[in-house]
Amino acid sequence: MGECLTPFTVSLPVAAGLAWMLDPGSWWVILQVALGLGFVIFVHELGHFLVAKACGVKCEKFYLGFDVGGLKLAKFQWGETEYGIGALPLGGYVKMLGQDDNPAAAAEEARRARGASDHHDLPSGDLPAEPTSDPHPAWDPRSYPAQSVPKRMAIISAGVIMNVIFAVIMASWAFGLGVREMTCAISSVRPGGAAWKAGLRTGDEIVRIGRQRRPIFNDLRYGVTLGSVREGIEIDYRRPGDEATVTARLHPDTDLGAPTIGVTNPWSLTLPPEVPKVLAGAAAKATPALAAGDTIRSVDGRPVDGYADLVVALAAQVDRPVRLEVERAAAAGDRGNPTTVAVMLPPQPTRVTGMTMTARGISAIQDASPAAAAGLRVGERLVAIDGEDPGDPLALDERLARRAGEHVRLTVAAADGASRDVDVVPRAVTWIDNEANWPASPASLASLGVALPVDADVAAVVPGGPAERAGVVAGDRVVRAWFLEPDTQAGTAVDEGVELSSKAPNWPAVAAVLQRVPAGTRLRLALEGAGGEREVTLEPTDAPDRFVVDRGLAFEPVYTLVRADSLSAALDRGLRRAGQDLSLVWGFLGKLTRSEISPRLLGGPIEIAKQAGRSAQEGFGRLLLFLTMLSANLAVVNFLPIPVLDGGHMVFLLYELVRGKPPSEKVVMTLSYLGLALILTLMMFVFGLDLGLIPRR
Repeated sequence: MGECLTPFTVSLPVAAGLAWMLDPGSWWVILQVALGLGFVIFVHELGHFLVAKACGVKCEKFYLGFDVGGLKLAKFQWGETEYGIGALPLGGYVKMLGQDDNPAAAAEEARRARGASDHHDLPSGDLPAEPTSDPHPAWDPRSYPAQSVPKRMAIISAGVIMNVIFAVIMASWAFGLGVREMTCAISSVRPGGAAWKAGLRTGDEIVRIGRQRRPIFNDLRYGVTLGSVREGIEIDYRRPGDEATVTARLHPDTDLGAPTIGVTNPWSLTLPPEVPKVLAGAAAKATPALAAGDTIRSVDGRPVDGYADLVVALAAQVDRPVRLEVERAAAAGDRGNPTTVAVMLPPQPTRVTGMTMTARGISAIQDASPAAAAGLRVGERLVAIDGEDPGDPLALDERLARRAGEHVRLTVAAADGASRDVDVVPRAVTWIDNEANWPASPASLASLGVALPVDADVAAVVPGGPAERAGVVAGDRVVRAWFLEPDTQAGTAVDEGVELSSKAPNWPAVAAVLQRVPAGTRLRLALEGAGGEREVTLEPTDAPDRFVVDRGLAFEPVYTLVRADSLSAALDRGLRRAGQDLSLVWGFLGKLTRSEISPRLLGGPIEIAKQAGRSAQEGFGRLLLFLTMLSANLAVVNFLPIPVLDGGHMVFLLYELVRGKPPSEKVVMTLSYLGLALILTLMMFVFGLDLGLIPRR
């Protein structure tokens, strides 16, 4: 009792961090993370400790971490309590007389604290165990079991209450300092996703989510996670250059394991500090070279004031070099003003493999799109365009976009084989909605408003192309793909690659990533076909008539500074943020039990440390908000009705309050063993996820 287990949280993709941890420049961040995580646990245990002392209970130990087998990093005695740091950094505990959360030791601890009432003058811990006819044997008056039910409830709930108070204080402190938050604009949408179906696109700004007006991007995350998948989430959004707002109801998708509407955060026109490492394709070949902190101001003399504006300008001249005017900050130590630099950005041909893959039936149709107006239906398969073979489904959108405004005859076939002709008028497209960030995404035919899943079955091979030279033939199926950068030596071990299957139709994502890898990157493919299982390596080439709109540019997100202008405003924001985090954790667990969220999104101590490290890198205010979320996790998880956790003890106390007597020791011990088994199983599961032993998907 009073035991605090490290909480679980939603995981982000696992990234290698050993080199970062060994870099001395990262040690201050690591120290902040260690102190922050330790303090969250300390606050929880301090709540139990202070209330227990106020109730007169003897607290024998106060530990951060668990001293399993007596292993500890440090300890000291102060008064009657031993304070220390255990060797196992997975939580902490307060040990009270007459209480032990280890079921195997609970009976012995109870006997140690029991004694006849005429022995109460003996020192605690030296009492003889004497059975009596009283169903409630006498306890040392300073033991935990000797306290009234309300007092024990106060002791049990104190840890959670302290975590809630701590969450409010941390969030208030963060907003008092000021926190950079991403705005609620959209840089791109996932093809076939909820936002895509509703017609949202690059540059749109969400101005209301449910009752929340003027939201930040974090509010969108909360709204989607906590919102009803069945009833949907109502939003208002506004398009650049148009003051009118549009109302839409989005029904979150769950195919990625968690509710999502399929949007990416807003991008600015300022290049990130990681330049040139993050630039790809044409952006890496710009002359003069683009630099960290550069802000694009115009394209061929046309001013651009946002990411959507930039995309439109680049799309208009996708096959030609463009002249960028960038604002470049003065060099470090130079007090001069920013300068304007002219940068020539060449076009970026699309890298292709020489394979035509197989398109499935339409998976989604966008509202108010040419496809919807023409009467196309979900499930229909595209058979012909004006009587000709559709060709490569990944090149189809560019082919149709070139005929924007014209009438095009599509031949489509239903699942039963029945075919029909449909007359459709493609539209011009000036936005990006086919992002490689989304696994298992379909291809986007934005000119029609159609999402088209693409299988990794090879329908045809371009004569003389990379695939044919590597030995790929029509009828082969790609089951896994690896990207081999130019310096990868033959026979060198590579990562697990990208799975390609009917459950993971990732070929569009593979093709999209291929546009952002270094020049000279080869593609290794694991194939299944008539010739059996085999692996081939091919060298992609540039398509002569297909081009990448964004040309490999990368930008920082658009941030707004959220800062309270008074103590009361900071407290108000802190209360709201803590309430959001508590609701988010509770909502996540609820969706987990209803199978609306995959348990593979959980993260354990390793993942929590990684997230904390990322937050610390973004600034102290962001770390405080992460600790707010972690404290909310700790409060909710530890108050779940599971024996050995605080919530399980509260259930036993409620039983005792109603019945007037505690449950039998046999029942308590049996349930405690079950609870402990559940917790240990869950801990092994999240450790497996953290270490990559269990796949996230």
